[in-house]
Amino acid sequence: MKNKKFKTIEKCKRIFVLLLVLCTLAGCAGSKAAGNQNAGERADDTESVVDDTKREPNIVCWGDSLTYGTGGEGVTYPSVLAEKTGLTVYNYGVRGETAKQIAIRMGLYQMTVLAFTIPEDTTPVPVSLLYQGEDPVMMRLGDVGMNPCEISGVKGELSYQEADGKYYFTRLEAGKEVSVEEGAVVTMDAAGKVDANDIVVLFAGSNDRPTKEDAAALIATEKEMIAYLGSEKYIIVGLTSQEMIPEVAAVNEELKEAFGDHFLDIRSYFLEHGLEDAGITPTEQDKADIVAGEIPSSLRVDIVHGTPDFYQILGEQLYEKMRADGYLPKEE
Repeated sequence: MKNKKFKTIEKCKRIFVLLLVLCTLAGCAGSKAAGNQNAGERADDTESVVDDTKREPNIVCWGDSLTYGTGGEGVTYPSVLAEKTGLTVYNYGVRGETAKQIAIRMGLYQMTVLAFTIPEDTTPVPVSLLYQGEDPVMMRLGDVGMNPCEISGVKGELSYQEADGKYYFTRLEAGKEVSVEEGAVVTMDAAGKVDANDIVVLFAGSNDRPTKEDAAALIATEKEMIAYLGSEKYIIVGLTSQEMIPEVAAVNEELKEAFGDHFLDIRSYFLEHGLEDAGITPTEQDKADIVAGEIPSSLRVDIVHGTPDFYQILGEQLYEKMRADGYLPKEE
């Protein structure tokens, strides 16, 4: 009886082991299949990331009223670039700004606040804005690139009220009251929006009115801007108004020396080809302007701002330079 019982037990053990082996093999096969599926998913994810890096570039235009398009009756060089390239183009032009103010809006030069309290609700609250301890004099004629912004983790919008000469911060959504410490940084909307694939146009300095001697300060600021934005695909637009900047030709020579092939001498192009490109027969004043080294009056609405033809030509020349420099996607 013992032997029979023992044999039965041994038989059960062998069946159990066999079942265990079969289950293990099935589990391994299932794990392998699952592993293959996960690998496929990762491959798809990787492919998605690669595709994202191959996206078409955006064109980001930083500047003052000449980028904003004052006098152009709706025609701006960014709008011309958008039409000719079919790409997304950002117009970050604000009238009246110096290169330093553009750099602050860009986020290169950090703007901070004095201590204040952000309330729970969306009521505007006064805030003191500072750059190197002084009012940076922002938002008088525009805020593109700045709003919406973020202060101490709270998203909102900055505004300036001319009536009382104060800045205000308005949170976008109600939430917990926040005590903001002095020195807290204002994170601008445009911060981080440019990557290495994007094309940058920088047209700054008219409101700085540089001479040849202090052109180095403008160049230094523009170099900081380009380094901060992080794209090698950029164009520096030369200054245009001789009446506003008497040494404009010499300043442009300094810019050309500093930026090389990245520099666009649009002033010289306007003097040589502007009227022809616009289909305008030169007036006597135009001829006198050209002799004096000033952009023809027929292409200007005042001493610095252009007509629609002015901005159209500027946009077209930027487009041609982007093509020549290989910045634009190849046409199929």
